Amino acid sequence: METTRKKRKSLMSILEPYLFVLPACACFAMFMFYPFFKTIYLSLYTTNKLGQARIFKGLGNYTKLFTSSIFHTVLINTFILALIVIVFSLLIGFLIANLANVKGRAFKIFTYFYSLPLAVSSASMALVFKKMLAPATGLASRLLGININFFTDPKYALATIGVLTVWLNLGINFIFINAGLQNVPADLYESAEIDGANGFKKMTAITIPSISPILFFMLIMDIISAFQSFAQVNVITEGGPGDATNVMVYNIYRDAFFNFKFGYAAAQSVILFLIILLITLIQFKYEKKMVNY
Repeated sequence: METTRKKRKSLMSILEPYLFVLPACACFAMFMFYPFFKTIYLSLYTTNKLGQARIFKGLGNYTKLFTSSIFHTVLINTFILALIVIVFSLLIGFLIANLANVKGRAFKIFTYFYSLPLAVSSASMALVFKKMLAPATGLASRLLGININFFTDPKYALATIGVLTVWLNLGINFIFINAGLQNVPADLYESAEIDGANGFKKMTAITIPSISPILFFMLIMDIISAFQSFAQVNVITEGGPGDATNVMVYNIYRDAFFNFKFGYAAAQSVILFLIILLITLIQFKYEKKMVNY
């Protein structure tokens, strides 16, 4: 009898930690793992209008994607937009964070000013930018004296969406980098000044290495955010003019909920996941060269 009780206690002590995390695991399984594997499953089928799998196609949806000229355009647009967003979000975020850390009360306002993009939704700001950049009637057109339709001209549309996305990402980039800069020991800068280091040398030898873990983290977040840009495209251009601003997330949305090609859209989702995963794995492979702990 005593042996049985000891076995029960030992069994409960083993199971107890898993019982505590069971609700969290159930939520992850329901809202993350199930949709993920369901998407992979649907990507192998032709579906009906309700999104139910009907005809098994194997890799047919993937073959159709990579032979589609529209999908090639979508891929190119996505990578161009991602490049614009990643480079300028990180660069401008770094510059304005340094500006906000300049000694003096006058510069403290930048801390609040550059955090503003976090307080608004991307859809609402997309509408504001659409009005501001409207030809003839927009505020930017009147102030600059230009008559360019930034969102309907194929030459400017994608770059303009990129500028808007950069602005939307600035808030989070600024906050993280600004927090990192405030934790850089002042003694390092004082020692560098005694040794005769100029501002550029202090930035490259002290500032960037000291906050490199934060910059690495923000680089990953900016890449994910850039490849998942949707609201601004949906609200302003709907992928147009033509397919000039049609990026992968919007194309997935359009194929699934307008064309009812859920299997085809699921295949695009899997490809988008693999692209982001591959880029992230490459980053982590070279993490030790990029980050100074």
